[in-house]
Amino acid sequence: MEERPQRIARNESSYRQVNEAIEAGRETRDADVPRPFMCECGLLECNALLELTLTEYEAVRADPHRFLMHDGHEIPDVETVVERHERFIVAEKHPETHGITEREDPRRNER
Repeated sequence: MEERPQRIARNESSYRQVNEAIEAGRETRDADVPRPFMCECGLLECNALLELTLTEYEAVRADPHRFLMHDGHEIPDVETVVERHERFIVAEKHPETHGITEREDPRRNER
Protein backbone atom coordinates (compact mmCIF):
# COMPACT_ATOMS: atom_id res chain seq x y z
CA MET A 1 0.00 0.00 0.00
CA GLU A 2 1.27 3.47 -0.88
CA GLU A 3 2.54 5.62 1.97
CA ARG A 4 0.76 8.87 2.86
CA PRO A 5 3.51 11.26 1.65
CA GLN A 6 3.63 9.55 -1.75
CA ARG A 7 -0.19 9.63 -2.08
CA ILE A 8 -0.27 13.34 -1.23
CA ALA A 9 2.51 14.03 -3.75
CA ARG A 10 0.50 12.24 -6.46
CA ASN A 11 -2.64 14.23 -5.58
CA GLU A 12 -0.76 17.52 -5.74
CA SER A 13 0.87 16.53 -9.01
CA SER A 14 -2.61 15.91 -10.47
CA TYR A 15 -3.67 19.46 -9.60
CA ARG A 16 -0.46 20.75 -11.17
CA GLN A 17 -1.36 18.96 -14.41
CA VAL A 18 -4.75 20.71 -14.39
CA ASN A 19 -2.98 24.06 -14.01
CA GLU A 20 -0.63 23.23 -16.87
CA ALA A 21 -3.66 22.61 -19.09
CA ILE A 22 -5.24 25.87 -17.91
CA GLU A 23 -2.07 27.79 -18.70
CA ALA A 24 -1.67 26.13 -22.11
CA GLY A 25 -5.19 27.18 -23.08
CA ARG A 26 -4.68 30.87 -22.36
CA GLU A 27 -5.14 33.09 -25.38
CA THR A 28 -3.59 36.18 -23.85
CA ARG A 29 -0.02 35.83 -22.63
CA ASP A 30 0.08 39.10 -20.62
CA ALA A 31 2.35 38.02 -17.75
CA ASP A 32 1.11 40.76 -15.40
CA VAL A 33 -2.61 39.97 -15.43
CA PRO A 34 -3.71 37.73 -12.53
CA ARG A 35 -5.70 34.69 -13.62
CA PRO A 36 -7.20 31.72 -11.78
CA PHE A 37 -5.26 28.55 -11.04
CA MET A 38 -6.28 25.54 -8.95
CA CYS A 39 -4.85 25.16 -5.47
CA GLU A 40 -2.30 22.33 -5.74
CA CYS A 41 -2.64 21.14 -2.15
CA GLY A 42 -3.03 17.52 -1.12
CA LEU A 43 -6.46 18.00 0.48
CA LEU A 44 -8.93 15.89 -1.49
CA GLU A 45 -11.89 18.16 -0.68
CA CYS A 46 -10.14 21.34 -1.91
CA ASN A 47 -11.43 23.15 -4.98
CA ALA A 48 -9.98 26.60 -4.20
CA LEU A 49 -8.92 28.91 -7.00
CA LEU A 50 -5.91 31.18 -6.61
CA GLU A 51 -5.11 34.31 -8.62
CA LEU A 52 -1.56 34.37 -10.00
CA THR A 53 0.11 36.18 -12.84
CA LEU A 54 1.87 34.02 -15.42
CA THR A 55 5.18 35.33 -14.07
CA GLU A 56 4.27 34.14 -10.55
CA TYR A 57 3.05 30.79 -11.86
CA GLU A 58 6.22 30.22 -13.89
CA ALA A 59 8.36 31.06 -10.85
CA VAL A 60 6.64 28.27 -8.88
CA ARG A 61 6.87 25.84 -11.80
CA ALA A 62 10.61 26.42 -12.16
CA ASP A 63 11.10 23.78 -9.43
CA PRO A 64 9.24 20.46 -9.80
CA HIS A 65 9.17 20.03 -6.00
CA ARG A 66 7.18 23.23 -5.42
CA PHE A 67 3.42 23.65 -5.47
CA LEU A 68 1.13 26.68 -5.18
CA MET A 69 -1.50 26.58 -2.44
CA HIS A 70 -4.05 28.52 -0.48
CA ASP A 71 -2.54 29.63 2.84
CA GLY A 72 -3.25 26.99 5.46
CA HIS A 73 -3.57 24.10 2.98
CA GLU A 74 0.00 22.93 3.49
CA ILE A 75 0.56 19.56 5.17
CA PRO A 76 3.63 20.07 7.41
CA ASP A 77 4.66 16.42 7.67
CA VAL A 78 5.11 16.15 3.87
CA GLU A 79 5.96 19.71 2.76
CA THR A 80 7.44 22.99 3.95
CA VAL A 81 6.18 26.48 3.13
CA VAL A 82 9.06 28.21 1.35
CA GLU A 83 7.28 31.38 0.18
CA ARG A 84 4.31 33.42 1.39
CA HIS A 85 2.57 35.86 -0.92
CA GLU A 86 -0.55 37.95 -0.47
CA ARG A 87 -2.71 35.64 -2.60
CA PHE A 88 -0.99 32.24 -2.23
CA ILE A 89 1.83 30.26 -0.66
CA VAL A 90 4.47 28.00 -2.19
CA ALA A 91 5.17 24.66 -0.51
CA GLU A 92 8.10 22.40 -1.27
CA LYS A 93 7.73 18.63 -0.95
CA HIS A 94 10.07 16.80 1.42
CA PRO A 95 12.87 14.76 -0.21
CA GLU A 96 11.16 11.36 0.18
CA THR A 97 8.63 12.40 -2.50
CA HIS A 98 11.01 14.06 -4.96
CA GLY A 99 11.04 11.01 -7.22
CA ILE A 100 7.26 11.23 -7.61
CA THR A 101 7.15 14.98 -8.17
CA GLU A 102 9.89 14.73 -10.79
CA ARG A 103 8.26 11.77 -12.60
CA GLU A 104 4.80 13.37 -12.51
CA ASP A 105 6.05 16.79 -13.67
CA PRO A 106 4.42 17.56 -17.05
CA ARG A 107 7.50 19.60 -17.97
CA ARG A 108 10.11 16.96 -17.13
CA ASN A 109 11.18 16.56 -20.75
CA GLU A 110 11.68 20.31 -21.13
CA ARG A 111 14.30 20.47 -18.35
